[in-house]
Amino acid sequence: PLIHSWDFWHDRQERLSSSSGADGESQYEDRLESLAEISDVKEFWSVFNNFDISKLKLRDSIHLFHKGVKPIWEDPRNARGGSWTFRIATEKAPEFWKEVCMMAIGEQLQAAVEDPTRQTFRDDICGISLSVRTKAMLVQVWNRDGDHQKGIEEVRNTVMEGLSEELRPQDDRLVYYKKHSEHNGF
Repeated sequence: PLIHSWDFWHDRQERLSSSSGADGESQYEDRLESLAEISDVKEFWSVFNNFDISKLKLRDSIHLFHKGVKPIWEDPRNARGGSWTFRIATEKAPEFWKEVCMMAIGEQLQAAVEDPTRQTFRDDICGISLSVRTKAMLVQVWNRDGDHQKGIEEVRNTVMEGLSEELRPQDDRLVYYKKHSEHNGF
């Protein structure tokens, strides 16, 4: 069994919204499809091994989030947080994604932010995402507290140290943190 239960989500750009805005654009949340809930290692591998990320289309995303947390900025658990973004070459993305997934379900990411002196947001990691872009893929690690600077830095350090050496981004411009509230669409 895993310490936390997790949900796999798929955001498919082509999925039409039943509640479109006045400009005809679909609401992001309406494009999300819950794929599976996992609570043990066997369930994780059953979903992970049967979802080929190379088949994702441009702007599609796959998410692995704590059970009950939606991969949207507005979710109450995400609203005050942010995410680390790692821009990864498409050919390295499947292995990078797998290693970050293992860090998430293995609680390495959560361990990076634990601080016994903090009374709020002790379960700071919300989830991880992989998104297809034109010349790369983005892997994000979402956290709950965008003001916990020490924890934010420790998440980055944990990911970088936990990755296989050949997967570590060599250019600091390919790795950045941003609070959700700093996005134009927030």
